[in-house]
Amino acid sequence: MKGSRFIAAGLCLAGTVQAQINGAGGPVVQAPAVVVQETGLGAADAGSATAISWDPAAAIPQSGWQELEENAGNFHVSQAGAGGYGSLFAVRGVANTPYFSDPAVTVYLGDIPLPSSFAYPEDLLGFTSATLYRGPQGADFGRATDGGVIVFAPAPANEATAGFGSYDARSAAVSAGAGGVVAMAGYDAREGYIENDEIRQRVDGQENENGYAQASIPLSAADKVTLEAFGTRARDGAEPLVPLGGPYYSVARAQEGVTDTDSLGAAVRFDAELPGGGSVRSVTSFTDWRMDPFTNFLVLPPPLASEIVQDQKSWNEELHVASGALGPVTVSGGLWLSGSTTVNFVDRAIPGLFPIEVSSFDEGTRQGALFADAVWTVAPGWSLSVGGRGEVTDRTFLRREAVPVPDLDYMRGGHYGALLPKAALDWTGGADEHAQLAIAAGLRPGGFSSYTDNPALIPFAAERMVSYSAGCDKSWADQAWRVALRAFDEEISNYQIERSYTATDYFVADAGHARAEGAEAELRWRPAPGWTLSATGGWTRAVLTAYASPITGQNLSGNAAPYIPLYNANIDATWRPGRGWFAGVRESAVGRTYYDELETTAYEQHA
Repeated sequence: MKGSRFIAAGLCLAGTVQAQINGAGGPVVQAPAVVVQETGLGAADAGSATAISWDPAAAIPQSGWQELEENAGNFHVSQAGAGGYGSLFAVRGVANTPYFSDPAVTVYLGDIPLPSSFAYPEDLLGFTSATLYRGPQGADFGRATDGGVIVFAPAPANEATAGFGSYDARSAAVSAGAGGVVAMAGYDAREGYIENDEIRQRVDGQENENGYAQASIPLSAADKVTLEAFGTRARDGAEPLVPLGGPYYSVARAQEGVTDTDSLGAAVRFDAELPGGGSVRSVTSFTDWRMDPFTNFLVLPPPLASEIVQDQKSWNEELHVASGALGPVTVSGGLWLSGSTTVNFVDRAIPGLFPIEVSSFDEGTRQGALFADAVWTVAPGWSLSVGGRGEVTDRTFLRREAVPVPDLDYMRGGHYGALLPKAALDWTGGADEHAQLAIAAGLRPGGFSSYTDNPALIPFAAERMVSYSAGCDKSWADQAWRVALRAFDEEISNYQIERSYTATDYFVADAGHARAEGAEAELRWRPAPGWTLSATGGWTRAVLTAYASPITGQNLSGNAAPYIPLYNANIDATWRPGRGWFAGVRESAVGRTYYDELETTAYEQHA
């Protein structure tokens, strides 16, 4: 093993949330986090997971994405200002590409998996609990790629909150739960940060609504059916695009754009006990995401108007079966089946003169996977988990172009599959200290890029990862102190990179090899009743170790991988007695981030 892979192994002794749940006879998939109403670090473990819960009425109210980003090391969101379209979600050394690749980080809203990063809601008011599982999770979740999985859990509390701030920011959220029914709704809006001086209008104003409901119907003492549904509506302005050389907070153009997105999802979940202490769980879900339209207007010159319409529908079937204790061994496994269709139309033109591009694409995806995990208690306090996933993804892709090349059609199919093993060795020293060493393989399927008419540049390969990790967690003084430390090394082939390579070619390229290494530290301290101090931090060095530009052939090996911050850190202190006044202070930081693999200064975000 390389020396950096297990540098945290001797720091302290720990086990994982995954091992604890699996050892009890059930998989980690979609298990709601234990909610403690507080802002800050809720539970961190020696393995991959960070579970947080937050009080929406706390001193520093945040949306779900903000809370997760600021309380989980090595997780970062770069929002594009147009719903989820174009936004980037990065964990450790990988991120989704803005438009064409599968997400590196899969998101579940309750039991409903969202199929693409562009379908992730801008804000999630009303959800007050989330768990981030870093690294490949293919043996535990149905929808899982190489970066990780996030599960947002519904809130059982009965409460209503409202807030306001600068730029006419306002928000409200309400949640209620009783008798097996949970319902929540949220609203937030603000003005844009950029002024269009020509038409006296703010750019990138946002208005978002979301709702979620869950109802459990008992069939017997142990069996039940759960119904879930969510909906989101976003009416945002155009992406906040400004000249690279500035000014950064004002523009002058004849019109502004809009981004209108709507989504809905529903699921039926069935839970039952099996003879011998086992269990079975099945979830059938459906999602529908629509963007109609996404428009913007740029003065380059010449002026350029752009409109995009896109729709994605997905059906999913997820099955999990867990055995009772078979002596010192427990076994769990499952099946994943999914089908989705994505339809897109693009129209770009110089207004009043002629169109620049008129094209569309239809993409169909079918995915199937079998996964299993066996946990063996090898000695008191020691357990060995061995499992894996076999996955196959098939895509069909049709691109039609009317301008600039009339009747240019591109039709291809892609087949991506792999066997993805995993293994973990855990040590548990009572309830207060755990440690883990783990290795896992992950896959992000390949696909097709539509914003180029060069057939050789349209397809891109599957991204593959082998992740090595080590970690520990420990608590003291009746949980008054809690600390988690982790280190990781990820070896990645066919690293997916997306950007505009020429004036007419925007596509996903594959870097032959990349490596990401880093560490995370998470600390919580309750020095006195009502007081909580927490600190989190993550550091990642993600480097393209073998890559040449697909257009120029320039050797870019050794450059930083795009979209991955060098670090993120957060420290906060909250005073909240049982009732009455409360107060808090928070300081957050994000390290240097490059937004292209050339390390171009104009596309660099400083710390």
